[in-house]
Amino acid sequence: MATNRALRERYEAKRPERTEPHIPLSALRAALGLTVETVLDRVEEETGKRPSRGTISAIENGHRGASVQMLAALEIAYGLPEGSITTNYTPRSYSDAA
Repeated sequence: MATNRALRERYEAKRPERTEPHIPLSALRAALGLTVETVLDRVEEETGKRPSRGTISAIENGHRGASVQMLAALEIAYGLPEGSITTNYTPRSYSDAA
Protein backbone atom coordinates (compact mmCIF):
# COMPACT_ATOMS: atom_id res chain seq x y z
CA MET A 1 0.00 0.00 0.00
CA ALA A 2 1.30 3.45 -0.89
CA THR A 3 2.32 5.80 1.86
CA ASN A 4 0.87 9.28 2.25
CA ARG A 5 4.18 10.73 1.09
CA ALA A 6 4.20 8.58 -2.05
CA LEU A 7 0.64 9.61 -2.87
CA ARG A 8 1.43 13.28 -2.30
CA GLU A 9 4.51 13.12 -4.54
CA ARG A 10 2.51 11.37 -7.22
CA TYR A 11 -0.06 14.19 -7.41
CA GLU A 12 2.22 17.14 -6.73
CA ALA A 13 3.50 17.01 -10.30
CA LYS A 14 1.18 19.31 -12.22
CA ARG A 15 -0.79 17.58 -14.90
CA PRO A 16 -0.99 19.22 -18.34
CA GLU A 17 -3.89 21.65 -18.74
CA ARG A 18 -6.87 20.32 -20.66
CA THR A 19 -9.85 22.04 -22.19
CA GLU A 20 -12.51 22.26 -19.54
CA PRO A 21 -15.83 20.56 -20.26
CA HIS A 22 -18.28 22.69 -22.17
CA ILE A 23 -21.77 22.40 -23.59
CA PRO A 24 -23.55 24.29 -26.36
CA LEU A 25 -25.80 27.07 -25.15
CA SER A 26 -28.73 25.36 -26.87
CA ALA A 27 -28.23 22.33 -24.58
CA LEU A 28 -28.04 24.62 -21.56
CA ARG A 29 -31.23 26.41 -22.62
CA ALA A 30 -33.03 23.08 -23.00
CA ALA A 31 -31.74 21.85 -19.63
CA LEU A 32 -33.02 25.05 -17.99
CA GLY A 33 -36.41 24.61 -19.65
CA LEU A 34 -36.16 27.94 -21.48
CA THR A 35 -37.66 28.56 -24.89
CA VAL A 36 -35.98 30.62 -27.60
CA GLU A 37 -38.77 33.17 -27.15
CA THR A 38 -37.93 33.52 -23.46
CA VAL A 39 -34.26 34.07 -24.29
CA LEU A 40 -35.25 36.65 -26.94
CA ASP A 41 -37.47 38.49 -24.45
CA ARG A 42 -34.69 38.58 -21.84
CA VAL A 43 -32.06 39.74 -24.33
CA GLU A 44 -34.41 42.48 -25.52
CA GLU A 45 -34.94 43.60 -21.91
CA GLU A 46 -31.17 43.90 -21.45
CA THR A 47 -30.12 45.41 -24.78
CA GLY A 48 -33.24 47.18 -26.04
CA LYS A 49 -32.85 45.23 -29.29
CA ARG A 50 -34.55 41.96 -30.19
CA PRO A 51 -32.36 39.58 -32.17
CA SER A 52 -33.95 37.09 -34.53
CA ARG A 53 -34.54 33.45 -33.62
CA GLY A 54 -31.93 32.53 -36.24
CA THR A 55 -29.35 34.79 -34.61
CA ILE A 56 -29.84 33.16 -31.20
CA SER A 57 -29.79 29.69 -32.75
CA ALA A 58 -26.57 30.41 -34.65
CA ILE A 59 -24.87 31.84 -31.54
CA GLU A 60 -26.05 28.95 -29.36
CA ASN A 61 -24.72 26.36 -31.78
CA GLY A 62 -21.43 28.10 -32.51
CA HIS A 63 -22.18 29.03 -36.12
CA ARG A 64 -21.99 32.76 -35.41
CA GLY A 65 -19.95 34.87 -33.06
CA ALA A 66 -21.46 37.26 -30.54
CA SER A 67 -20.47 40.69 -29.29
CA VAL A 68 -19.40 41.33 -25.72
CA GLN A 69 -22.78 42.94 -25.10
CA MET A 70 -24.70 39.99 -26.56
CA LEU A 71 -22.70 37.52 -24.46
CA ALA A 72 -23.47 39.56 -21.34
CA ALA A 73 -27.18 39.66 -22.24
CA LEU A 74 -27.18 35.89 -22.84
CA GLU A 75 -25.57 35.28 -19.46
CA ILE A 76 -28.41 37.21 -17.86
CA ALA A 77 -31.01 35.45 -20.04
CA TYR A 78 -29.72 32.03 -18.94
CA GLY A 79 -29.26 33.12 -15.32
CA LEU A 80 -25.49 32.61 -15.41
CA PRO A 81 -22.88 34.53 -13.44
CA GLU A 82 -21.03 37.29 -15.30
CA GLY A 83 -18.12 35.89 -17.32
CA SER A 84 -19.56 32.37 -17.52
CA ILE A 85 -19.78 32.26 -21.31
CA THR A 86 -16.34 32.05 -22.85
CA THR A 87 -15.36 31.94 -26.51
CA ASN A 88 -12.39 30.79 -28.52
CA TYR A 89 -12.49 34.11 -30.40
CA THR A 90 -12.25 37.71 -29.31
CA PRO A 91 -15.81 39.07 -29.20
CA ARG A 92 -16.35 42.46 -30.78
CA SER A 93 -17.96 45.31 -28.93
CA TYR A 94 -20.78 47.33 -30.51
CA SER A 95 -18.30 50.15 -31.15
CA ASP A 96 -16.12 47.76 -33.22
CA ALA A 97 -19.05 46.90 -35.49
CA ALA A 98 -19.44 50.46 -36.85
